[in-house]
Order: sequence, then structure tokens, then C-alpha cells
Amino acid sequence: MTSPLPANAAESRHAGARSAGLLPRLFAVFIALHGLVHVIGFTTLWRLGGPRGVEYSTRLFNRSVEVGDTAVKLVGLVWLGAAVALVLAGVMLWRGHPAARRSTVALLVVSSVLCLTGLPGSVMGLAVDGAALGLLAVVPDRLIASTGPRGEARPSPHTPLATR
Repeated sequence: MTSPLPANAAESRHAGARSAGLLPRLFAVFIALHGLVHVIGFTTLWRLGGPRGVEYSTRLFNRSVEVGDTAVKLVGLVWLGAAVALVLAGVMLWRGHPAARRSTVALLVVSSVLCLTGLPGSVMGLAVDGAALGLLAVVPDRLIASTGPRGEARPSPHTPLATR
């Protein structure tokens, strides 16, 4: 069957569908990698190592609040939980899960709070969280949600069959 569109338009539409499918995948990988970086917060607070220049401290929020060793380890566990959750959010984004966008926004807010506890060492993470939240605020769903093989958005499992 031939396309009613000229060859240029059909090729252009196909290229647009491919790029619309690529952007959500790149964003999903970005979120998962951001989650892996959160492991640094865990390893630093649990004295398992960390990047050069980042030293263990029991002081949080730009070293203005002393919390003690036990509380710092609990915060370290939250960093680890955020790492796992952000990787899972990346998988949800990749697979086009209907709750992926909301979950990612919530996790980026948690990540921002964690980065505030780790200042000044986590200032870059705070900037990444802000950029990702800003992107989610302005980019349409079709560029965040994963797409099917033809570039159309995958239907939600909660969408009635009649409208699929």
C-alpha cells in the first residue's frame, strides 16, 4: 500500500516519531543515572568511601545542624533508598508506565531535600534536580512518556478498551 503523503512528508513523519521515541528513552536513562549518583551520599555517610574532597561529617544543611552519627547513618539510608527509587523511576519512564511522571516528580523533590542536607557537596545534584523538575514542568507528556513502535503513546492499562 502506498502512502497518500509525498515521500518527503512520510519520511519526515517517521523521523519525528523516531525522535519522539528517543527523547523519553534518554530522559529515562538520565533519571536512572541520577539515581545511581545518589549512592555517593550513602557511601559517604556510611564511611564506605566517596569522592575526593568530600569528607564524613555529622553536620547537615551546609554544616549548620549537628545531628550525630546515628542520624547521619539514617540519612545515608534515605540516600540509598532514593538511589533505588530513582533507578526504578527511570525504568518506569522507559516502559511508559502511567504513573512514571508523577513518581519522578515526587522523587526529584525528595532528591532536592536530600541535596539540601548534603550541601555544599551536593550543590550539583540540587542543580540537576531543579533542571529535571523544570523540564518536567514544561515538556509535553508525549516527550516524556515512552512510545509504542509507531511513535504513538502507549495506552494506560487504566484506559477503557473502547478508547484505546
